[in-house]
Amino acid sequence: MLSICGLGKENLIMISRKEFTEQVERLLVGNRTDIMSAILKVCEINGVEPEGAKRLLSVPLKEKLTAEAEQLKLINREKASRGSLESFISKK
Repeated sequence: MLSICGLGKENLIMISRKEFTEQVERLLVGNRTDIMSAILKVCEINGVEPEGAKRLLSVPLKEKLTAEAEQLKLINREKASRGSLESFISKK
């Protein structure tokens, strides 16, 4: 899946889900940073709006992001919870 990322109408960049994932994984291994920071950095480098990056997240990245959000108590995984990161990511 390719996504068109705008840096202005004259400078359109296309990045695939695979390329996005590889760039995030390189940051995770090289800098020992957290997944959220790595995703935001790759978005910044490629001119992708963070809101649009959800289309570029692979299943392993989604799982890592969910695990990190749970650990930081940013999402509630209890049965009474109405929202989740998965419900946000799956919206198109």
